[in-house]
Amino acid sequence: MKLRKFMLPMLLSPLLLVLAVLSVHAFSGYYYVIPNSVPLRTCASPGCDTLLTAYQGERVEILERTATGWSRVRFVDRSGVGWISSDLLSYSPDRISRPMPTYYVKINSLILRDEPNPNSRALLTLHFNDPVEMLGVGASGWAQVRDLRSSVVGWVAPRYLSSSPLKYPKSPRRRAPRKAPPKEEAPEPPKAM
Repeated sequence: MKLRKFMLPMLLSPLLLVLAVLSVHAFSGYYYVIPNSVPLRTCASPGCDTLLTAYQGERVEILERTATGWSRVRFVDRSGVGWISSDLLSYSPDRISRPMPTYYVKINSLILRDEPNPNSRALLTLHFNDPVEMLGVGASGWAQVRDLRSSVVGWVAPRYLSSSPLKYPKSPRRRAPRKAPPKEEAPEPPKAM
């Protein structure tokens, strides 16, 4: 009976050791920045301040990961620690050479914003058929893109982008103002007979 008490932990310990090694391996080694440039942030959110800019092919070491898709990284070849979207990192340097998809602005002008919010600071104005590199779509539904002319990274509503250049700009759909519900009129008093 005592032998059984010791056998189960002895049999499970190699399995636990293998699982621990695999989980450490997932975070060990170097990762590479995929887009041409991406901001390294002070916290795990696109709304946080930018510390530095990470460039394509730079090696980073992941220190921590969040469940929301962010990694706290340290540069390998220069000093700097900050947060970057995990989708913008690759374990393989081969992925660096694969370009991110290119989209084109399909309206006359489109404001590239600092955050995925229509009230956030404008970074620059994109024009009809300007090419942008799609970096991803956030939980807000906004697309994070990089302007291929200036390398500025920001946010736009993806409905204003097209997967190929167009001949003519589309007109942006504006929401019609809500009509007020009809006012109820007081019933007329009955007329005397």
